[in-house]
Amino acid sequence: MPLFPLRASLLGAALLAAGCGVPALTVSPGGLRSPYTGYSSEKYGDDKMWLCRPDLPFDVCRSDATATELRDDHSRSVVTARAAPRPDVDCFYVYPTVDLDLLPGNAAADATRVPAARATLSQITPFNGVCSLYVPVYRQVTIGTYLFGQGEGPRSDVAFSDVQDAFFHYMGQYNHGRKVVLIGHSQGAGIVVRLLQDRFERDPVMMARLLLAMPIGGPVEVPKGKTKGGTFDNLPLCTKPDEIGCVIAYQSRPAGGKVGKPAFVPQPGNEIACVNPAAIGDSGPHRFSRSLFPLTIDSRPWLQGIEGVDTPFVMLRDYYTGECTDGPDGYRYLAVAGAPEPGDQRVSTVDLAASRFNGTFGLHVVDFQFPLGDLVDQVARRAKKVH
Repeated sequence: MPLFPLRASLLGAALLAAGCGVPALTVSPGGLRSPYTGYSSEKYGDDKMWLCRPDLPFDVCRSDATATELRDDHSRSVVTARAAPRPDVDCFYVYPTVDLDLLPGNAAADATRVPAARATLSQITPFNGVCSLYVPVYRQVTIGTYLFGQGEGPRSDVAFSDVQDAFFHYMGQYNHGRKVVLIGHSQGAGIVVRLLQDRFERDPVMMARLLLAMPIGGPVEVPKGKTKGGTFDNLPLCTKPDEIGCVIAYQSRPAGGKVGKPAFVPQPGNEIACVNPAAIGDSGPHRFSRSLFPLTIDSRPWLQGIEGVDTPFVMLRDYYTGECTDGPDGYRYLAVAGAPEPGDQRVSTVDLAASRFNGTFGLHVVDFQFPLGDLVDQVARRAKKVH
């Protein structure tokens, strides 16, 4: 099960000593300044260090994302994903914790390629039609690192230094002035948060490049009732459907389920950020347009109503709802419910009453899946404004 770290310390001089210093400010061929123009990483110059990159002969993000749609009349249809040949924006994604070693440490990048590929396929492949996808392999911390209370510190710095180096390489070699979307889940969300804090918030050049940030299921908080402050000083939570340079963040749980003791509690006076991807800036329950669940060896045992489905995904339109809900001690979350209309013959693909989804982490392992179609639409809507 993926876990997320609490906010980690800055790298500072340690990164510079490791050779990850930022090159001098230069001008890109398109005339847009970037502090990373021309940066090249020896590590991330190696194609093997990327799960997804548009120029690779094959990458995970170009895997088959065909879905079997379960319709409200109990019929089924196959929905084929269509990818644009070269979308106008880029998405840089950091996958969640996939190394389940119970001992603290950093995973060898090669050792996690298969589970990292599965997580990437599940969460990010559907974005292939709206943005060019960049997904580096990194030495993430193991699940045991969190179990032993060592989620912060040198091991998390190793993971962050890898992703930061990959991001510098992406900016220096592939970005060419394009707008970028930063996406991460769980541990990946924590790393995205650090990238935003360290490399965007105080740099107007990089802020101008940011189309959208989506650190999902991660450590994002704001003062109660506010959209700015807390985790970020300058980056606001999104409050309008087409707002650019803002943050979509949430943690999800079953509606009406047990909250218990959440894994992440905000600072006094703050609350966990919750932006409903189905209704930016609006309150109340809203239907998710397309919920997509991957059919893998890991997910099949706990998915329902999928007998005979052999596509990589199963999809339900307008079946689940989400609503930002206040829990105890500032724990605000996206409450997910199955809400079939009268006559709808479908059953919930996920048993929202199951104990696995009503503990400390709620729906953390499927944070992306319920509103996945809406997350894709949020990127697509903003990409249209780039022209």
